[in-house]
Amino acid sequence: MRHDDRHPRRAAGALVLGAAVLPLLAACGVGDDVVICPAIMQASTLEVRLADSWPDREAFDVAVDCPPGAGSCGLIRAGSVQLVPEADAPPPVDLTAPTDGEPATPVRPTPTTPTPTVTGPVWIGSVFSPPSEVVVTVVRSSTGDVALDRVVELDWQAESPDDRDCPGPQQATVVLDAG
Repeated sequence: MRHDDRHPRRAAGALVLGAAVLPLLAACGVGDDVVICPAIMQASTLEVRLADSWPDREAFDVAVDCPPGAGSCGLIRAGSVQLVPEADAPPPVDLTAPTDGEPATPVRPTPTTPTPTVTGPVWIGSVFSPPSEVVVTVVRSSTGDVALDRVVELDWQAESPDDRDCPGPQQATVVLDAG
């Protein structure tokens, strides 16, 4: 193959490639203002609470769970998680304690540290992938009797509704009337 035979082939190849790529670029909006949202997972917030009309409202606990068959939807009740380092991790240092010029003493949590219990007529939690519905159970604290157990559809709203390009986390609030 001679050198001058390759030039027309390259030109033809470039023309075919350009004809294929230009419509794709136009369809993708190249040349328009492009908004790039941060690739950060942001937790959405769910609040489920008993309405003030519930008789003896403070005597009930609200529990929220994923619907049956949905597996784990990742709901985490605020205040119910305690982070405990692995046994072989270096101990954390209490930076709030006065040191009087001495190095701070590491504090190692005991393995018997209980998991926090959060109860009451208001359930507030977080989720990274907001479910469309949850199961809400209301239990009388003193007896364990179930006062309400039902599936509730959620209406998620953007926390920053004015930012349509990058809406970020969402929030949903459910108020349960006395039934």
